[in-house]
Amino acid sequence: MINVGFLGAGEIAKSHAAAVAQVQGARLAAIYDALPQRAAAIAGQYQAVHCDTLEQLLRFPGLDILYILTPPAVHADQISAAAEAGIPILCEKPLTLSLAEADRAILAARQHGVPLMTGQSHRYHPLASKARELLLEGSLGDIVAAWSHRLTTLAVKPGSWLSQRALGGGLALQYALHDLDWERWLAGEATAVSAQEAHTHPEIDIEDNLWALVQFQNGSSGSVGVSWSCQDAYTERGVIGSRGNLRIINQRRLVGQLAGGKKIDINLGDDYDWEDVFVREARDAIERVRTGQPFAITGEDGRATLELGLAVQKAAMTRRMISLPLLETTSTEAAW
Repeated sequence: MINVGFLGAGEIAKSHAAAVAQVQGARLAAIYDALPQRAAAIAGQYQAVHCDTLEQLLRFPGLDILYILTPPAVHADQISAAAEAGIPILCEKPLTLSLAEADRAILAARQHGVPLMTGQSHRYHPLASKARELLLEGSLGDIVAAWSHRLTTLAVKPGSWLSQRALGGGLALQYALHDLDWERWLAGEATAVSAQEAHTHPEIDIEDNLWALVQFQNGSSGSVGVSWSCQDAYTERGVIGSRGNLRIINQRRLVGQLAGGKKIDINLGDDYDWEDVFVREARDAIERVRTGQPFAITGEDGRATLELGLAVQKAAMTRRMISLPLLETTSTEAAW
């Protein structure tokens, strides 16, 4: 039995707890949150131990993997503490809010010989991963461009950590980071970005609309557009290759034309449940812990996507094109 620990019991923890419960041979064993009532509720639902302190969680007997599900402003310290305790870590994205913090967290994991995974869950979506599979096998030819536009309404509460750039990182490091990570997964590392943001909610500290253009080292380009203020929700991702193209519509259907003119149409159905990505992520992470394999999405991988997100954030805030790699900074705003 793989014993899973949770550090954090907010909304995302509910999705991860339900996912872990669907993995055979694994269980949520222990949980801690700074707000005890939240941790107690999840502990009671899944027959886990509600820990009174972080130290109690880190000393829990037989803990095999720790999910860090807290605001990213505290990730670096918590990763370091878990690494010192010798527990493999799955940390929700973004890994941290600065490259300096990311480097500190990665170094701590490396020094203690602890595997560190970044929770970029969109890579586990079956159609998102199918797009990469088709690209790698040559069915689309060489990548020319990719886009990822996700438009929805999200009621961000004023005063919450998500509404504060210093605690959550803003739209670029929260919602858009999944889209940037998917395009980086397809195309490789970026050389430059430009971006523009908009604020339609005056009571929150962060942008709620963001549009970015990305130039990649291999000559391809990417477009990312995300909104938390779109009343008629819509999502579309796509890839243009030198020999084919595809679109992913509302995360449920992939359509396109492959090399040689072959049509492709994969439909997950209207009842496809997005929570599936967390189940797939949990199965993969837990199996890798069970077998001693390296994590599929490492801390270094998370750092690279964080750097791309920070570049987009800087481009939007300064209205300038930003080149990568970025200079080292100690906070998300130190360079701009």
